[in-house]
Order: sequence, then C-alpha cells, then structure tokens
Amino acid sequence: MAKTIHLISSSSEYLEQSIPDIVTALKRQGFQVNMQYLDQQVSDFGYVNSDRARGENLVKALTDDNVDYLWFVRGGSGALNLLPHLFANLTHIHGAREKILIGFSDVTAIHDFINKHVGWRSVHGIVASSNKDMYQLQGSNGLNKNTGFRQTLDAITQGVNYPGLLPLNAPAKVGAAGVLMGGNLTLLQSLFSTRYEKYLRDEILLLEDTGVTYKQLDRALHQLQYKKDFTPNAIVFGQFFTLEATDEERLIFKSVILDFAETTSIPVYYYPYFGHGVTNNPLLLKQQVTITCHPEQEYCTLRQAGIRHESKRGQQKRTHAGE
Repeated sequence: MAKTIHLISSSSEYLEQSIPDIVTALKRQGFQVNMQYLDQQVSDFGYVNSDRARGENLVKALTDDNVDYLWFVRGGSGALNLLPHLFANLTHIHGAREKILIGFSDVTAIHDFINKHVGWRSVHGIVASSNKDMYQLQGSNGLNKNTGFRQTLDAITQGVNYPGLLPLNAPAKVGAAGVLMGGNLTLLQSLFSTRYEKYLRDEILLLEDTGVTYKQLDRALHQLQYKKDFTPNAIVFGQFFTLEATDEERLIFKSVILDFAETTSIPVYYYPYFGHGVTNNPLLLKQQVTITCHPEQEYCTLRQAGIRHESKRGQQKRTHAGE
C-alpha cells in the first residue's frame, strides 16, 4: 500500500496554485496525498491563518493517529506564535501515536517542541513547495533545487551517510556522537531565556539561516559563546549565504564561523549542504548521530540510522530516557 503524506502549513501564506503541483509530484513518486490539514485564511500578518486557528489545526494533525507523515508546505514566519497552544495541549499530543514531521526554516519552532517536549523524531528537510520535484514539474529553478521528495523520504527509513563535514577546530577532528537537534538559528535564538527553552543531554546542534549578514551572524555566535549552560557535544553549521552569493561572500560567512570555532572547546563542523541553499540534505532530528574523522583525511562523515515507528509505550520509554 502506498504511503500517505498529509500536507500542512503553519507559517506564512503559501500559493494556493502550488498545491495541485505538490500532489502531482508526490503521486509521481508513488505516494498518496491528504490535504485535510490545509486551511488557509490569510491573516493581517500574512500567516496562513490566525494564531488560534493555526494552533488548533496543528494540534488536530498531531493527535490524528491516521497520520504517519506530516509535510509542511512552506516555512516563512509565525510558527513561534503557536507554542502556547501546543504546550496547552501537550498531554493530548503525548497520548497520540508518533508521526514524522518534515520541513525546515520556520518549522524549526515546531521541530523543537516535538523533539524536546514530546519526544518524537522529525526531519530537517525540504518543504513541499520548493524542491527538485516541484521545479522539474514547473520548469523552474530555485531554493533546494537539488533535493527531492524521494531522497528525503528514503532518509527516514534508510538513514543518512554524508561525507564532507569540514572540522574547524582541534576538538572536531576527534569526531563526535550524540542526538541531533536544532535547525534555523533565528528561531532557536527566539527561544533563548524563555520558558520554552530546553536542552537534552548529548545534543549535536545543527545551525543554518538565511537573510542574515555576516556581522549579524558574528553577533549571534558571540551570544552563543556568552550563553550559560551551553554545552552541546558538537555544532554543525549549514548554509548561511544566499543563493546568489559570490565566492567572496561565501568565504566571509565561513570565516565568521571559523573565528567562532577557534574560540570554543566545542567541536565545530562546516557542512553547507543543508538549509536555504540549492541542496538541503535531510537530517533526522532527535535521532542518534555519529561523526567520524580520520587523521589522514581532511573531511569527516556524518551517519544516522533510519527511523522506525514505535508503539505509544515504546516511544514513551524512549522519550523519558532521553530527558
């Protein structure tokens, strides 16, 4: 039986005319598509709906035991506003069967809630409206043009194996292991010093962003240096430069990250193949990850096993064990 993908959007307004193309692209890959959680009545702020309506819709999807995969149509902004509604329904969500959420950028706020407070795994990966399959169908080009639906879904079941992580400091050359977390730096910063901020043991932190200058990134990384009780097992930096960046612009962002790496004992890696670029390789959040390095090789390799769905009892045991 073909897997069913449930589409949802909880952030900025999406193009209604893109939905038929998303359905066509997913069906070409052998998937069924359910659109019952697409509910767009654009708000004054350009979100898909009011905060209350978006929160209620997301909770319904998260507690629907008929849902296996919940794929976000778009990021943008506004997901952070839903946290009070999600936490008000935390017990209800805890009682539901685990489902796999897929998306990135503004979806980071939802990943953080799902990973750290509910205990489910999720996928930092392409949104349904901007990816290789959509551009091939539409004859266009753009964000994440090298990464498609099949690669992202295969990562869930088969895991990932990515060579090409550049260690930026001496601790990184030893390698690292832990639980993968994180996503968009701006969204994670928005959680700092709030009642929703939480860190798990043995985190390896992903960081990527878009629309920030190299000076803003430098300031944000200094904030990380000054942050209390910030001791991840490692940090993996993705893409921060724009799609149109020149070689010089790409280098200045890498230089900012290198300066940060040289001032910290935390292992720091550079892998600009996830985030807001032409390539957005899927990564499995709240899933174990190992980074292996060899003295004779310049680059390290990131590996993760695939995700298996569990019974409610099994996922509850794993959730408590990770806290």
